[in-house]
Amino acid sequence: MRCLPPLPAGPAPAAPAPPPLPTPAELAAQAFEQLRLPLPVPRHSPDVRLPDGGDATIVGENTWVWSDRGVWKPAVQRVQVGPVWAEVTAAPVGMTFNSGTGGSMSCSGPGTPYDRSYGLHAASPDCGFVYTRSSVGRPNDQATAEWAIQWSVSWVGSDGTAEVGGDFPQMSSRATATFAVAEVQALRAN
Repeated sequence: MRCLPPLPAGPAPAAPAPPPLPTPAELAAQAFEQLRLPLPVPRHSPDVRLPDGGDATIVGENTWVWSDRGVWKPAVQRVQVGPVWAEVTAAPVGMTFNSGTGGSMSCSGPGTPYDRSYGLHAASPDCGFVYTRSSVGRPNDQATAEWAIQWSVSWVGSDGTAEVGGDFPQMSSRATATFAVAEVQALRAN
């Protein structure tokens, strides 16, 4: 058996230094990647039920276009590491409607839901479209319209001592609805 002399007492080995904290801008980029925007909820009127059960709007009629107002609110994502944090906010700033037949329009908000109190043939006060031809000849004789909400995206954050912030490029979220654009024949008798 061989014995070794005791080791001299000295300072304990130093613990490894903790990794450096991320910057607020780095956390903002991470929050931006994690941000999930609400999709528009497509609505339109007239929303006529066809004999086959499908939906339709009418050629030459004022078609009101809107999205459910429940999605028209800021979306927020926050990330924090120790005292460093960043919060990204996407705010809805407008909506576009692509008719699926070649026309489109822009609205400053989510549109106004149609109500009979506006009148039978009234135009929407803020988000309407008039189809000029039927969807006959398109796939399944229907139009696939698209609602797209545009979002302004900004961020704020802090490194624990000073606040910073900035902007990201505008984003959009999209949803579609498929329906027929039908022609209605009228007979006028004197």
